[in-house]
Amino acid sequence: MQVEEDTVVKLPSGVIQGAVVAVVLGVVGTAAGLLRGGTDAWTMLLVHFLYWTGIAQGMVVWSAILRATQATWAPGVSRLGRAAVWFLPWSVAVFLLLWFGGREHWLPWLREPPHGKEAWLNPTFFFWRELGILAVMAGLSAWLVHEYRRAEGDGLPATEAAHARLNRTAIALVIAYAFLYTVLAFDLVMSLDPHWFSSLLGAYFFVGNLYLSMGALIIAGALFGVPLGLADLLGPRQFRDMGNLMLGFGLLTTGFFFAQYLTIWYGNLPEETSFLIRRAYAQPWANVGYVVLFAAYLGPFLLLCFPQIKASARRLVPVAALVCFGMAVERWMLVAPTLAPNQNINILFDNILKHVTFQALAFGGLLVLVMTRSLQRRPKASPLDTSLELSEGVAL
Repeated sequence: MQVEEDTVVKLPSGVIQGAVVAVVLGVVGTAAGLLRGGTDAWTMLLVHFLYWTGIAQGMVVWSAILRATQATWAPGVSRLGRAAVWFLPWSVAVFLLLWFGGREHWLPWLREPPHGKEAWLNPTFFFWRELGILAVMAGLSAWLVHEYRRAEGDGLPATEAAHARLNRTAIALVIAYAFLYTVLAFDLVMSLDPHWFSSLLGAYFFVGNLYLSMGALIIAGALFGVPLGLADLLGPRQFRDMGNLMLGFGLLTTGFFFAQYLTIWYGNLPEETSFLIRRAYAQPWANVGYVVLFAAYLGPFLLLCFPQIKASARRLVPVAALVCFGMAVERWMLVAPTLAPNQNINILFDNILKHVTFQALAFGGLLVLVMTRSLQRRPKASPLDTSLELSEGVAL
């Protein structure tokens, strides 16, 4: 039986308290690290911004994808995805902190943009471009949630017009995500090395976010499904399908990674190979690259080939956690070798202890808090999703 919409449910004991403690400790530790200054702290803040924003935005986009494709099996998954929407305004705030607090630490081209890129890498244009992207994506995501609530508000069965309006919003969000997160990848990853370019990076980045966020949805479904009364909508079939989606997007992410690697390798152009040499051949980053290879790509692929793992939440969650860990290291590898190419292994571990731990607590705790607040207040799967079998012919 599902929980009534106006009922406040109790999630697993200690989840909210633990999230609050994590946020407080994380914010204090992060602030102390940033106040001490230095490139390392700001580099890690950029990495965490890309990682956690990718998770939250990807979860909402998955809700839109499932709606746009009329996925009749996924009302519970869609509800979990929309719960991450209120993390996105905080992402805008973190970007403002990155810009006004320490942009000189992570944007090497600020004082002297490379020849031929002066118009695009103009600081004022850059700032408003990124702020606009984040604001548009947060606004479209909030509008998707609004359309759900608008159609559910009167408690009556949704009209055909409401279904069509929701479908259009979902499609618009998916298209905007693919385009705008491509630009975000070019600006916040590729421009860190302003002489390097790759036409594949944008697709690799936004597809990787979907791979990562599906792992986060699997973990959230296993933790919150039963307490929210969504057990009948988050059963073996749903976890099997989520496992298949994670496998498929893992293969797609790996394919983009290999295509980019192969293109740089056979092209052998100096402006391209610098990106690859830092990560695949120079230490200590080459060893970190092997962690990414096995934790984000090969390991999950091999494990998800077994149907028994995908059909069981208990077995699937460790694989999803491996994906989340591997993609966290991968996001680090996108940024850190460019800004700190010559660090030794001791400095890397020191940065993990000083910056990664506190920032992960702050971002992770905040995501858990906004999701639990949303899920506690409105735990029920939307009737617009549970009735999809009856409305498959709705026009777009």
